[in-house]
Amino acid sequence: MEENTTVPTRGNSNGIFLLVAAIVLAGSFIYIGREFIQSNKENQQTSQGITNTISVIGEGKSKVTPDTLTINLSVSEVALTTKEAQTQANEKIAKIQAILEKAGVSKDNIKTQNLNVYPEYNRSNNTQTISGYRSQQTLTIELNGEKYVDQGNSIIDEISALGNVNIDNTSFEIKDKIKGLAEARQKAFDDAKAKATQLAEMGGVTLGKPVMITDNGISYSPGPIYYAKAEMAMGAGDMAVASPSLSAGQSEVNLTITVVYEIQ
Repeated sequence: MEENTTVPTRGNSNGIFLLVAAIVLAGSFIYIGREFIQSNKENQQTSQGITNTISVIGEGKSKVTPDTLTINLSVSEVALTTKEAQTQANEKIAKIQAILEKAGVSKDNIKTQNLNVYPEYNRSNNTQTISGYRSQQTLTIELNGEKYVDQGNSIIDEISALGNVNIDNTSFEIKDKIKGLAEARQKAFDDAKAKATQLAEMGGVTLGKPVMITDNGISYSPGPIYYAKAEMAMGAGDMAVASPSLSAGQSEVNLTITVVYEIQ
């Protein structure tokens, strides 16, 4: 009995090799295609932000009582020589510093901002001649503490009584920046969530968790209170006039945040 034996030919071997190669190549294309899609998705998320999200801006406000009063004032004296002008200005500054010391203001809270000396001119008949020299000095005073508003009112009254002193402006500030921020931030976040919820309902999607929160910025109001200059410091006949009374009131803290939510 003869046994049938099939011997592979060269043609059959090549066919099997090509089939295996085709399968391997197809698998490689599938793998590369998946990697390309994933990479493209990651690149899209990197360059265009996280996909499937809602981005909203929330606003929050709170009221805070200021803790600091800043007073900006200036002294200006004119004399025939620079030395005389500087001497007169220095004497006026010394009187102001004495008032501040008596009121208990620390030297650390008194700062000289500018000191200028320049000639004054008479101009007539197309000519100008030096008539004297002017010395100007500006001070910034910071007041704080339990009764800093009453202290400020008293200081302004006494300084104005000196005559020829300009109370340029005053401003109430919040040095302790933590005050009011927690409340404003909470209100801003609640506002952002309410906006995102409304948008999700309008778009027929489900709102997910926040994936990014950005604190955009903080502002405080009101700003400085400006006074008239010589008219405030001097009345008719070089007599001091009454200065207005200051009240700290409350400052408004305004804050915005950007919140990005996932959506499904």
